[in-house]
Amino acid sequence: MNELENGVSWLHRLGSLVAVMAFFLYMTGTLVSESEPGSFAPRWIGLGAGIEPTANSPDKYVHLYQFFAVATAVLTVAFVLWLWKGKSHRYLKTLGGITIGVLVIIALMVLSPLPSLAPTTVSFWYTFGIQVFFCLTVCLALFTRTDWRWDEFKTPDLASPSVRQILVFMTVAVFVQMLLDVGLTRKVTRMGPHLVLGISVTVCSLWVLEMALTKFSHLRAFKISAVFLAEVVVLQLFLGIVSYSMQLNTRAVACPQPGLVVMSVTTAAVGALVLATSLFVTCQGFKYFASRRFDLDSDMIRGHQ
Repeated sequence: MNELENGVSWLHRLGSLVAVMAFFLYMTGTLVSESEPGSFAPRWIGLGAGIEPTANSPDKYVHLYQFFAVATAVLTVAFVLWLWKGKSHRYLKTLGGITIGVLVIIALMVLSPLPSLAPTTVSFWYTFGIQVFFCLTVCLALFTRTDWRWDEFKTPDLASPSVRQILVFMTVAVFVQMLLDVGLTRKVTRMGPHLVLGISVTVCSLWVLEMALTKFSHLRAFKISAVFLAEVVVLQLFLGIVSYSMQLNTRAVACPQPGLVVMSVTTAAVGALVLATSLFVTCQGFKYFASRRFDLDSDMIRGHQ
């Protein structure tokens, strides 16, 4: 089986590696932040902002984070250069350029001193930039498959709201929910908005699953993705409840819980997996389904003919 048959090329393999490295970069940054009480960002970012390191800072996590940061940057540059020099579509080259731009912004933010910004602001923009970068790498890894095409036959999606609208809303909700996790962990934001978004994401995932199993069961790839999406969303909901309960216990007894860091990092990892899966299923939605407006335009064209 050659590359054109299985959809996997060396460019796609490198893009997938970059996406995996971006995932580990996000996770190690979360691990460093959770392991340092009072810190809102990885410590080497805090050093750039004039924040003194704490006595019990886990240096091994910082070194691991720095390793993934450098390795991810090098692999991303190599991947985008391959895109630009190859015969990839123009939109892929543009997407690669945007990815490099986001990477440069993140690097400037973490390496330059930011004494005028509060740790909360630094953490917010850092998390926002990492999430955008992660989403871009997931898209590039998906779109560089040799069998990925946007001009395939599309199934009419006449539901209201449509599958595509639900998936877009869900992906945005997951993205915002991950941003709120930072403030929730550090007692900056309240639980209400986070809970509303969590319920919305769960309902949307089950809604998409129901439509995939009933109305669009003939689309095997989309059905499998919808099942996996619902599974990881339910897992995230369960871990989120456990993690929040442990945080409440920590506040009540005024002493650290041994497994709180592990649970918080695990919850963040599953959240990143939910974001990647939701983004993947959303791209599938635009690949397999036609909007109601497109269907009506097609009927008008056939009527004039």
